Amino acid sequence: MADNLLEMAVRHLGSTGLSALGNALGLPDGKSESAFTASAASVLAGMLNKAGSESGLGTLLNMATKSTSMDLSSPVDIFTTPDKMTSLQDLGGNIVDTLFGHKRDGVVNLLTSALGLSGNKGGSLLRIAAPVIMSLVGKLVKSKGLNMEGLAALLLGQKAYVKDKIPAGLLKELGVANFDELAERTVVETTPRHTARAATPPPPVKKSGWGKWLWPLLIALGVLWALNMCAKKERVDDGTGGVIIEEKEVEKAPPMPPEETITTPAPEVTEETVIVEDFGQQLRDYLASASRDPNREFPLQIEFPTDGSMPNVESLPDVQTLITIMQENPGLSIAIEGHTDSDGDAAANQKLSESRAQAVMKMLVDAGIEGSRVTAVGVGSANPIADNSTEEGKQKNRRIAVKVTSYEQQ
Repeated sequence: MADNLLEMAVRHLGSTGLSALGNALGLPDGKSESAFTASAASVLAGMLNKAGSESGLGTLLNMATKSTSMDLSSPVDIFTTPDKMTSLQDLGGNIVDTLFGHKRDGVVNLLTSALGLSGNKGGSLLRIAAPVIMSLVGKLVKSKGLNMEGLAALLLGQKAYVKDKIPAGLLKELGVANFDELAERTVVETTPRHTARAATPPPPVKKSGWGKWLWPLLIALGVLWALNMCAKKERVDDGTGGVIIEEKEVEKAPPMPPEETITTPAPEVTEETVIVEDFGQQLRDYLASASRDPNREFPLQIEFPTDGSMPNVESLPDVQTLITIMQENPGLSIAIEGHTDSDGDAAANQKLSESRAQAVMKMLVDAGIEGSRVTAVGVGSANPIADNSTEEGKQKNRRIAVKVTSYEQQ
């Protein structure tokens, strides 16, 4: 069963926290929990609606990841301290604006009316519920290592918990007919096509059982045995996708320990990962240099499921660093280039590389970077940097690279 974020949020505030919230906002007696629940449910509905596109889902994942730095450990202290309450609502206001956009005022008015409140109390409730919910989502993303698909699945699991808690008319305000339609918009693959996983190391391969007694016997007798026979090799499926080569062979060799074990090294993880050293420092050094190679590329440390274009959560640090550098340098414009290896159809590779580049571009634009400063290009397998005939080379060729297209120091 999916985590119930509404229940987790109410439990986090507790009865004393809800009471303090009611006092701070001037809510009617006994109505704090129901009012907060309706507000939190509205926030979750907004998140489901936002998850209707890959860019929206990427924005949510970025927000959830950054929300883990918020300190909401003492709700009572926050609700009873004016400065902390103001800071919380300022933070929540940014989340609400991102979730609802130009529909924000309509959602606020609808919630206020549904709860029978006066003034802008519905807006205050939304601005408080938003960071509480986002913080809980962020903790689940971090603890479970969720990528965009995992986050979408988490949000879809909230449907059963929130559908009876949202105010009447909210879905219409969001432009959907019912909750089923809202859930259908959410980008998620319930069965990922080639979800990467760490391969299980094959079990150790031991020498044939003869080695346990034949070699000591030969040593003891001091007799050189030679058996003219061909090595017999058998391919055995070890159940993990690896192949063990069992070899039975008697050969003339120096004495060796009877229990020697040859361990087959674990295969590499199949996740398409490109690891680079300090992306941010390299890009900053390049911008500070007097002579800049216009063709130099800066690979992002970023992960995608095979054949997928939804970045995993591990991808966010480098993307966030790029956002920061773009914010620090308003005269900087870049191209995001997607690359693949040479396996598969060339047209499909080009399309995949373009969708991945666009996914990264959307994350930048959603973070406030002007779209005119960023372009997304799918190169496919046309520009390899390593030999595609080896797995190591293919892994290097599967990359997202940043190129500086123009830069004016300001």
